[in-house]
Amino acid sequence: MKKIQTTCPYCGTGCNIDLHVENNKVKKATPTKGHHVNDGELCLKGLYGWEFIHSPRRLTKPLLRKENNKFSKKGRLVEVSFEEAYDFISSRIKSTVEKYGVDSMMGFSSARCTNEDNYIFQKFFRVLGTNNIDHCARL
Repeated sequence: MKKIQTTCPYCGTGCNIDLHVENNKVKKATPTKGHHVNDGELCLKGLYGWEFIHSPRRLTKPLLRKENNKFSKKGRLVEVSFEEAYDFISSRIKSTVEKYGVDSMMGFSSARCTNEDNYIFQKFFRVLGTNNIDHCARL
């Protein structure tokens, strides 16, 4: 069984985790011994929360609600390319900012992201021109 050392995805603490992989499937997770953040300890989410990786219900492609091949809130979810999803998102952000101003935008980040991910997230919203940024881990 192959052991792959990585960072636990469940919060921004940065605990190290060893994933034990067999036939390209994660079979178990153990804490990385002697790591300076978690020193061989993991919470229950770190130990057992990896099972979603191989779930058949896991989303792997972008979905967009469409009706008559056009976006519609009442449409059905259909698979689209990443390029189409990014184009749709950026056009909606641009039109919202043009119509309502930069302070109509707000970013709410997650404790499940790394510090680096959260930094880039807040930087993106500041580039848009807003300081309306929050984070769920501050409570």
